[in-house]
This record gives sequence, C-alpha cells and structure tokens, in this order.
Amino acid sequence: MTQYLTLLPLLVWLGYLALAGWLWASRRPPIQDLPATRLKLEHSLLGLLLLLHAPLAFTPLISLAPHFGAREALGMLTWIAVLIYWTAAFLIKLEGLQVILLPVATFSLGASLLMPAGHPTPWLSAPLMQAHFAIAMLAYGFFAVAAGLAVLMRLADRQLHHPGRGLLSQLPPLLALERLLFSTLALGFVLLTATLVTGTVFSEALFHKAVTFNHKTLFSLAAWLVFAALLWGRQTRGWRGRIAVNWTLTGFTLLLLAYIGSRFVLDALLQH
Repeated sequence: MTQYLTLLPLLVWLGYLALAGWLWASRRPPIQDLPATRLKLEHSLLGLLLLLHAPLAFTPLISLAPHFGAREALGMLTWIAVLIYWTAAFLIKLEGLQVILLPVATFSLGASLLMPAGHPTPWLSAPLMQAHFAIAMLAYGFFAVAAGLAVLMRLADRQLHHPGRGLLSQLPPLLALERLLFSTLALGFVLLTATLVTGTVFSEALFHKAVTFNHKTLFSLAAWLVFAALLWGRQTRGWRGRIAVNWTLTGFTLLLLAYIGSRFVLDALLQH
C-alpha cells in the first residue's frame, strides 16, 4: 500500500500527460467530427483519472497527521477543476474544451509534485473547519474553471478574426463560453462569500479570536471585491468580452496569491 501511494502521484501525472497527448494527436488538422463513442471513451478515461487522482488529493487531509500547503492546494485545485468540467460535460456540450483543460491540468499537477510537502494542519480535524475548508476549495475550483473559460474566450475572439482549421476551431461559440463563464463566476462568488463568512465565524468559535487581516485575508477580500464588481457590472452595465476576461483573470490571480502563492513562498522558498 505504501509503495502504491508513493508511485500514485507519478502514475496520475503520466495518465494526464498521456490523455492530453492523445487528445491533441487526434485533433490535428484537418479536423473531422469525432464519433460519439470516441467522445464517450475520452470522458470515461478522464473519469478514471479522477478516481486515481482522488486519493492523491485527499490523503494529506485525512491521514493521522494532516498537512497542507502549496503542493497539496495545487493538486487538490487541479482535481476539483477537472471534476467540475467532467460533471458539467454530462449536462452541457463542452467538446473542444478538453484539449485545453488536459494540458493545463498536466502542468499544474506536475508543478505541485515538484513542491515540498505542506505544513501540519491539526485544525483540520475539527468538523467546522473541515466544512469551511471544503467550501473554500470548491470556490477555488469554480474560479479556476472560470479563469480557464476566460482564456478560452480570448482565444475564441482571436479565432473570429483569424479563422483557421486548427484546434481552436473546435471551441464552443463565443457567446456560449460567455454565458458559461458568468454562470461559473456566480457559483464561485456564492462559495467565496460563504468562505469568508464561515472563516470569520469559525475562527471565533474554535480559536476564540477574530479573524486576522493577514495577506491571505486581504487578497481574498480583494478578489471578492473584483468578482462582486464584475457581476454587478454584468447586471447593470452589460459588461462582457474583454472586460469580463480581464476582471476574471485579475480576481483569480488575487485568489492564487491569497493562499497558494503565499504558501509557496513559505513552504518552498523560505525553507531553503
């Protein structure tokens, strides 16, 4: 069992790499419509990878000595983002997105494996903090998907002005991507709001002190304000296109700096 858990990170990363390579090879120009059975097979293989990835994502939290840092956060964020896409693909036609998603997931998971293990987190044994943590990671996952959609919108916009037969021709229509982006942002915003509220309440309930305004809190609040302004602008002023893309990427960058960026500095740089 120990040997399996030791090899699991490498096996999962190789699985993502192989599936990403297969997807890109099968979609080289000239691109033809793929049969439904082929698309179902790709979706099933991605589901299998998610099953293999799950122990890698959650073992640091449920072990006898819980630990969490930049390595674990990036690995779990990758798993949640891929899971959201995989689940949404049952409900919405997302053909074309996986050729972008898989390389990004391969890169982010590989980057996490190069980082040192995180710091001890005994507070994660408390059910209240487990609930807060789950909400926070879901919020991260939805905003990661939103950031990916924002990048795809930018690529799709370029494709409109420079049409071709490349991989980008398989992307969904720009308006469909935009609607999906704002739906994802709305869900992420609700979860981020719940994260900030539960963090404040549970901090006082468990540690008998109010939440401190450290770098994590300040960056999280800044991201919340960015996303709140974007959703308000969408409803009242009809913001879309490049404005939506730029604000989404700005907010997601602030979220990354709030935890993963700061933990990377503490765990990887300052320890050396």
